[in-house]
Amino acid sequence: MRRPLNRREFLRTAAAVGGTAVVPTLLKLRPAWAQGKKVPVGSLLDKTGGINIYGLPAIAGTEYAVAEINAKGGLLGKQLELIQYDTQSDIANFPKFAKKLILEDQVAVIHGGITSASRESFRPVIDEYKQLYFYNIIYEGGVCDKYVFVTGETPTQQMGPIAKYALKKYGTKAYTVAADYNFGHISWKWWDIFWRNGGGLEPVAGGKKGQHVGKVEFIPLDVTDFNATINRIQEAKPDVLMSFLVGGAHINFYRQFAAAGLKNKIPIVSTTFGFGNEHIVLDAKEVEGLVACYPYFDELDNAQNRTFKAAMKKKMGDPNYYIGDAGAESYNGWHFWAKGVQKAGSFEREAVTKALESGIEWDSPMGRVKMDPASHHTIFTMHLAAVNNKRGWNVIESFPNIPPTETMQLCDLIKNPNQHTQFQPK
Repeated sequence: MRRPLNRREFLRTAAAVGGTAVVPTLLKLRPAWAQGKKVPVGSLLDKTGGINIYGLPAIAGTEYAVAEINAKGGLLGKQLELIQYDTQSDIANFPKFAKKLILEDQVAVIHGGITSASRESFRPVIDEYKQLYFYNIIYEGGVCDKYVFVTGETPTQQMGPIAKYALKKYGTKAYTVAADYNFGHISWKWWDIFWRNGGGLEPVAGGKKGQHVGKVEFIPLDVTDFNATINRIQEAKPDVLMSFLVGGAHINFYRQFAAAGLKNKIPIVSTTFGFGNEHIVLDAKEVEGLVACYPYFDELDNAQNRTFKAAMKKKMGDPNYYIGDAGAESYNGWHFWAKGVQKAGSFEREAVTKALESGIEWDSPMGRVKMDPASHHTIFTMHLAAVNNKRGWNVIESFPNIPPTETMQLCDLIKNPNQHTQFQPK
């Protein structure tokens, strides 16, 4: 058995891409905001390209949230003017458009970024100009930045429940496939910890401990032929397969895996499948039974979600429209920001940040959600669910109020407000 890792061994601090930025003077409230009837707000999401399977539902959630806020009178008597740029699944576009939103459009807040690579490409710009930024996507955890708030789930919130379930139901031998960029590499490090520890950051007392078979495979985002990978999975004979695959091209893996006759032989668990509504694209026979863990599924039954689903279906003009976690998290991000503005009575970053750090919580379509003041991350009820034979999800079990522990344990932006970094497993 692996010995427990101490605090120093467990995490190391990774500086933000591009090094620590020298931060210029705080951007103040512009006169146009005070005199005009509109406040510009910015969104950077992938409407086109291979990542648009996540970008399109996130855009839908963004547009509906802003429209809903405006329909209720806006914020502080002003309407929000949504300025969106299609980042086209191209990392180079993010810092370029972030600067445009800050310097030319002079937005009060930026929401966006899908992949962790895209986030890290322009987070130095956020830090340089002290711009308030919301990242509303599942990710590998660890971002600790005074100017950043995260409404997506982190490794503790997903991998803990998944590991415990898979160890109990399937067995101890896991094979892992992951996207070949920072999200996949860092997620693998966390998964190794959670799997070997039986579902915890530290060993779970009395629980099964996992082991890995074969070598983790990091697969570039543009790969569409997975035959060699599937052959290696067959040879390794795992009890379960963990997938951190990402993007439109990687959907082909699941189709080819099923075509090889493995769907009913090697169960799949994933922290990413379904975030881009892949279960709608694929035939149910190809992925039925696959297990994922998110704070939001359309199938959740609560009053807020029933209203949200009806409104989104009307907006999209499709009675069968499936929102998914990407759409719901973007919606939540905008409403967290709006509640911060309302509590602050101001659009200025410092005032809104202080309001958000008071521990804002509200009843969203996901259920009760709360912003952790110190880490700027969100506390959710998480749901473990399996794909059903109707291209939907059956919720297996729910876990109330799961905190993003791996980030919270080292990130305290109230005590240490000058941090602009990302913690990673060693």
